Formats: sequence, structure tokens, C-alpha cells
Amino acid sequence: MGENGLPASLRPTHELRRRGGVLLLVRRDWAGALPLDAMLAGAPPEQWGRPVPHALAGRGAMHVLATERGEIVAKRLLRGGLAGALLRGWYADARRPLREAEAAELLLARGCATAPVVAARSTRGPLGLHALEVATARVPSRGDLLAALRERALPLPQLAAAAGATLRRLHDAGLRHRDLNARNLLVPAGPLAGGLVVLDLDRCRVGEPLRREERVAALARLARSLVKNGVLPLRPGEQPAELRALRGFFAAYGGGGGPGEGGGARRARLLEDAAAELRHALRVRRWAGRAPQRTRSSHAAGLAPRSSP
Repeated sequence: MGENGLPASLRPTHELRRRGGVLLLVRRDWAGALPLDAMLAGAPPEQWGRPVPHALAGRGAMHVLATERGEIVAKRLLRGGLAGALLRGWYADARRPLREAEAAELLLARGCATAPVVAARSTRGPLGLHALEVATARVPSRGDLLAALRERALPLPQLAAAAGATLRRLHDAGLRHRDLNARNLLVPAGPLAGGLVVLDLDRCRVGEPLRREERVAALARLARSLVKNGVLPLRPGEQPAELRALRGFFAAYGGGGGPGEGGGARRARLLEDAAAELRHALRVRRWAGRAPQRTRSSHAAGLAPRSSP
């Protein structure tokens, strides 16, 4: 994680320990619950606590572990794609987990729900590369948003409104997420008032509130992921409950007057632009043979709520 120490944003919450080629980032309020000596000596992530049965899945093995302070989810970072075939678990950038921890702390400080990084380890390997491992606090949840929508874990309007309000909060907080899809949003086990829990902050940035075009792209990306996974209908009007919920999602996102949007007319244009992106995605998927082609009747379905200045 580099020889320059911690960034200012992590100094109040984390500390950095070194031993040989191992650098270990630890959240101070978890330090007493973790086997730090063993971690500095190279103990694999599955030995950082007591194993707990789980059904979590991701790229590579994920370990849910019990500690005296609570449960953690530990994993080794692994590459995907072509790079993964060549350098599966090796990275040139040793500071990558540190930036994930920094993004999480910034979001928490700005009122967004996420899982803090409680430990991250970089181990120097051959050719200047590093093996990277991260442990986050486990958040009690009903599962990810995609599973909750498929299984109707909660009423559809409630889930849609929570998702819209969560994205609004994240965008106002300045989160630029590389892949904010329905699998990266957890539905908490308790009340939804605090919003859904955003995960997978690897390679994310937190800065100024998102610009209008960034918001449009992020809203449409999430909606497209729901279309791709079969949650949203391909034919407008065939599943009105889902379309009503989508309008509720946009309405919840547009509520209030947060940074980057201004008055009601500008918010309405932003939501209409996001709905237009989704309508385009629906048409493209119909043309690809998922369903018979239709005209712009999706516009008549009213994906974005009507709003006045």
C-alpha cells in the first residue's frame, strides 16, 4: 500500500503496519478482534477469524468469518478477463485496497451505507507485483437487490423507492462507481430508511457530486442491468407492476433538491433523459430477438414520472 503512509482521510480510522514485504491496513476499532501477528506473518484470509457457513459468491473464494467484534467477509482480489488469465491474483498497484478503504470511509462520513474495510493486506511478490487481500465488515442483509426483486422479499414499490433514494444519496455524495448494478446493492435486514448498502468499491472514486450526464448514465446503467437480468419487462405494458415500480424509482431519485440538479424543471429533464436511455435499451434488446419489435410505445408507458418546475 505504498511507503508514503496513509492519506489524510484514513488517519482518524485506520493504521498501517509493516513486516518485511507485508503491509497491513487495519481499522482501529477492529484491531483487537483480528489476529494481527498472524496476518503480518502471512496467514491466509480464511484464517482471520472463525469460519461461518454462507452462500456468498464472487470472483474467487469469499470467506465469512466470526470475530469478537462481529463478522467479516475476507477475500483475495482476483482479476477477470484477459488480464486475469495472465496475472490472476497479482497487481502492480499495491495501494488499490487502500483506496477502497478510503472510498468506504468517505461514503460513511457523507451518510451513505456501505461496508467499511476493516483490514487490507499487500504482500510483495515477484517482479514488483503484489498479492492483495481485503476484509470488510459483514452487513446483515436480505441479499442483494437483484435477488430481492426476483424473490419479492419486500413489496416492489418499497424496494424501488429505496433504490431510487439510495442512488440519489450516492450521487450527491460524489460516488463514481465502476459497476453499480443490482448485485452491488444490498437490501439491509432492518428498515430501509437508511437506504440500500453499496458494495464493490474497488476502483471507485468519491469526489464532487455527480454531473448531470454522469447521473443519467448511472441511472440508465442500473435500469439496464435489471432488464438484462429479466427483472424489468421487455414489452411495455405487459408487466405494469414492474413499470409502476420503475416510475417510483425515478420519483424517489428526483425527490428533494440535492447538489448538481437545481430546480424541478432540471430534475424532470434529468429523469426523462435517464428514461430515454432505458427506452433505447428496451428497443435494442427487442431488436436483438428477445421480444417482437414495437414502436416508441415505451414512451407512452411513462417510465419517468411527470414533474413540474
